[in-house]
Amino acid sequence: MTIQDILQAEADEVGSVLADHDPDAFTRRLAERIAEAERIAEAERQTPSARPVPEGRHDRAPAPARPGRARPLPRRPRPRPVPSSTAGPEELRRHLHTLCESVLRGGHLGRLEKFARDYDAVGARTFACLLYSINRHEAAVFWWRFAAGAEDQLSAHCLAIHHAADDNLIDARLWRTIATALGYSPRRHLPNPAPGAPLPDPGWLLARSGPELQQFAEPQAPLSAGCAGG
Repeated sequence: MTIQDILQAEADEVGSVLADHDPDAFTRRLAERIAEAERIAEAERQTPSARPVPEGRHDRAPAPARPGRARPLPRRPRPRPVPSSTAGPEELRRHLHTLCESVLRGGHLGRLEKFARDYDAVGARTFACLLYSINRHEAAVFWWRFAAGAEDQLSAHCLAIHHAADDNLIDARLWRTIATALGYSPRRHLPNPAPGAPLPDPGWLLARSGPELQQFAEPQAPLSAGCAGG
């Protein structure tokens, strides 16, 4: 095939494509497209343009507010409410000693004056714990019994532990029963001193007390179980 033949074939193909071309229809379609483009441009000019976002910043929906979480209050240490069933005498005594320290740190020292004046039951229990802390156990037992007779639940509980430590199981069960009958509850009746509350020196407190309390620190005549002194 010569060059002339190739050129003629291409001319024939172009002619066949243009044979169906309608110049009027093409002009109408072109005019419609131009008019549509102008309407779109006019609408965009009338619409306020959005403020450009600086580079590196993106519009974000505000994060949902997170509900505030209250900070838990510091838990105050409590002595173990009941020693284990296998606790020996020394462990029971340590438990009672710790319990007495918590009583002295628990803010009831001011009741000692009321106890000296009118035999206040809470003051009697506090005084008994003071005496137990300086190893005056006999006098401590007397005033615990006095306070328990005035329906002080914690005093009855202390007596139950004291007698269990002395291996006096009959009296221990008796005072445990009395404490239960009085409604003793570790949650409601165990002392709950504030964290860091100082422990006063029991010996110093007794030495600085008046003659009434110093006299009460001596062993007293025994009280029957459940009877308050008067």
